[in-house]
Amino acid sequence: MHPFRLLVVYLCVASALGAIPAIEQTVRQIGNGFPRTWGVRNGAPVVADYEMDPEIVNDPRYRERLPEGLRALPSLLVTMKNEDLFGEERGIYAHPMESGDDWERACKAELVGTNNVTVFEVDCGIQIQGGWNRRPEESPKHAFRIVFKKRYGPGKLKAAIFGSDAATEFDTFILRAGCNNTWLHWKGEERKRGDFLRDQWARDTQRAMGHLSPRGIFVHLYLNGLYWGLYNLVERPDDSFAETYLGGAKQNYDARNADKILSGDATAWDELFEVANAGVTNIAQYERIAALLDLENFADYMLLNLYGANADWDRASNWYACRPRRAGGKWLFLVWDAERTLEYPKDNRLLVDDDRSPTRLFHRLRQSEDFRKLFAARAEKHLGGVLSAAKAAERYKTLSKEIELAVIGEAARWGDYRRDVHQYKEGPYELYTPETWRREVDRLLTEYFPTRTEIFRAQLKEARLIN
Repeated sequence: MHPFRLLVVYLCVASALGAIPAIEQTVRQIGNGFPRTWGVRNGAPVVADYEMDPEIVNDPRYRERLPEGLRALPSLLVTMKNEDLFGEERGIYAHPMESGDDWERACKAELVGTNNVTVFEVDCGIQIQGGWNRRPEESPKHAFRIVFKKRYGPGKLKAAIFGSDAATEFDTFILRAGCNNTWLHWKGEERKRGDFLRDQWARDTQRAMGHLSPRGIFVHLYLNGLYWGLYNLVERPDDSFAETYLGGAKQNYDARNADKILSGDATAWDELFEVANAGVTNIAQYERIAALLDLENFADYMLLNLYGANADWDRASNWYACRPRRAGGKWLFLVWDAERTLEYPKDNRLLVDDDRSPTRLFHRLRQSEDFRKLFAARAEKHLGGVLSAAKAAERYKTLSKEIELAVIGEAARWGDYRRDVHQYKEGPYELYTPETWRREVDRLLTEYFPTRTEIFRAQLKEARLIN
């Protein structure tokens, strides 16, 4: 296992650097001295919730393993002013819908290994990250973005967080909290599917297919010295990411988070869709697309999302793309936020088509015999390899083993939220436990992965995308 594959992340506001909360304190936390509300939403106070649920903490099945899971992992401690986090006027947690530099706050981050040796200590910034799970009613467990800017300290973090074969300098990273297929979702069906693994599985799989993809590690988050749950610390695939892995200078990249321009402009993007929407029915049109889009990367990207039957994927959300801003620079697509994948083996998303999105490019390219040949060749390669039943399941199983103990902490922290704190939209409102998680993991390992590859192969044959 990678030495930093599993981290415990602490955001400690009132404690000194290196002061990791005692296990006894953590498992009994109820939030004494902290605000009773986290701002206002839709005219009503957002009720704060800090407690580690005694039903999990005291359960004979978990009480011995919970301290083990919290104690055995490295820790990232981040300190900041209390009013900058929870304050009514300028606290980012009290104003999660706000974004941008005006809602970024100074902090200090220190990564401490399990041997109590500091890996890095740096002044940096923090802000709320993401889209839908900013809404407190949708999820009280928000995501964060950590940024390294000269206004706070060094302009970059230098640390081998993701291993020696990955980037060791960062402008930013993201602490993904999860929203879909988690125990906090508004829909009962999705809460039962909570596994916290799908997005990391998809990014690992894209890399296993031979392509650039953001690295990620699982983390526990402590916010203000309080346990905040299981998170996924991930590289952000922006212009800085492209600079690191593809070379050149970051200002020479177009980068997009779906319909949002992160760097560069829309010129090359607009050209790509102008060409695609005109049709790809002859060799000249195909060659025009090939000059703008890395077709092998795109074919594999589509295979991965279609294999997983991505159900939350359109022009406005859940993918990144980048290209070098030069003659011949081609767009690359990168997997992001694949939480609505790997749901049911018979799911089929081959007909999804939304303009200005990857699915539109795919359906226009399907018109081309040359692309169909390329796609079929890539499908045969990966359905017999990376996406085979055995290898897809083994990748998932490996990830599940990495977070098995950590899930006990997540269950204690958030497993009772929809039952006891905020019953939102749709029941049943239940206590979610490590056994809930285990049932979903076992379902995927015994029902999804063993059958999905051949079901997907049949779907591709029916669509005349493979022979």
